[in-house]
Amino acid sequence: MKITRRKLFKLLAVGASALGIFKLSALISSRARADIVRPPGAVEEEYFNRLCIRCGICLEVCPTKAIVFTTFDDGIDVVDTPKIDPLIGPCEFYRGRCEEIQLCSKYCPTGALQQVDREKVQMGTIELIQDLCIAEEGAECVVCDEMCPIPEAVEIAEDLKPLFYDEECIGCGICVYHCPPEPKALVLRSKGAKRVKWM
Repeated sequence: MKITRRKLFKLLAVGASALGIFKLSALISSRARADIVRPPGAVEEEYFNRLCIRCGICLEVCPTKAIVFTTFDDGIDVVDTPKIDPLIGPCEFYRGRCEEIQLCSKYCPTGALQQVDREKVQMGTIELIQDLCIAEEGAECVVCDEMCPIPEAVEIAEDLKPLFYDEECIGCGICVYHCPPEPKALVLRSKGAKRVKWM
């Protein structure tokens, strides 16, 4: 088959575009997506990303609007799947409007989010940014301890600085949401998250 000069340039252009898209997707996908905090009852990540159809129902029913869509910053293969953003609102699966029944998993049409006993949910843990913490700077602040629904997850030490215990933290983000400084001294991470095993 004879390839004309015009066809050759067209093929080269298509190839360059495809290569550019491939490089871009590789760059975006290489970003750390392991730190996505999923809503309560989320199945294991591999299956979650396959089951989730990006319908947005969980976002609509979340009473605090804590559930938002992921973006390209989270990885191109997980774009528009749900994650928890405690800066917008805390997750109230343990204490609050969803403690009786988790609305996000109740209305999930595919099983990506499952109804589970709230005592078995751990969405992540808290990281303290000491340079931003009011108490670490010597001023009095016990907001994280007062707002936490799990008494054993936060302790105010004798020097009035907060201590966080990963094994007790449920990752609801209530302390992050109410943390006074801007930017927040607390960050919700997916470390320690317990995910529902899929069949």
